[in-house]
Amino acid sequence: MLQVLGIKRVLILVALVSLNAAMASANYLYMIPQNTILERDLRAVKSEISGKRMESERLRTEFMQIQEQKTYFEAIRDSGFMSVQNRLVARRRIMDIQQYTNVLRATYSIDSAQVINNEDIKNVKHVLLRSPITVEIDALDDLDFYNFIYWMENAFSGHISATNIKIRRLLDINEASLRAIGSGAPAALISGRVDFIWQTMVPESDIQFSEEFGSGG
Repeated sequence: MLQVLGIKRVLILVALVSLNAAMASANYLYMIPQNTILERDLRAVKSEISGKRMESERLRTEFMQIQEQKTYFEAIRDSGFMSVQNRLVARRRIMDIQQYTNVLRATYSIDSAQVINNEDIKNVKHVLLRSPITVEIDALDDLDFYNFIYWMENAFSGHISATNIKIRRLLDINEASLRAIGSGAPAALISGRVDFIWQTMVPESDIQFSEEFGSGG
């Protein structure tokens, strides 16, 4: 075989085989570990990017929540919820609602405000003021009666909600009642009583109670 190939060619083949073996060995000893390192680094980078993306999403969500809370805070502030309960303003508001809803009579009483300790707002040095309001109502029909309740809950300063409603019919719709209504004389067909709870939130340092706790109508 040596005579056929020649010594020089055999040596070249041996050298090539040795070179391939060396390259294979280098690939096994260096390239494969290096690829493993690169893949590990790539996974680490991808994990870091994913973490950054999650952190960015969390910050974006928190920012949106803060904006929503800011909007809500401004809304309740503008509604008068974060204000001292002013009895004079409350009396005028009830009178305005009475005239707007056309109820014939709205006699009311506002009890003294109670300071309610609430743990959710105590940390920000605010307190909750709560005052019971009772209104006796005479109306031409039940639509005016419930319209009065609606505007008390939606146009009154602060947060107010009806806790108890009693209503009764004074007169039936008949010829006599229709004649009385047609004559222009105020004829109440509906009478009732509504109990409300009036609440506002104020700083501890701003608690002031009005001396005007009386009733009106």
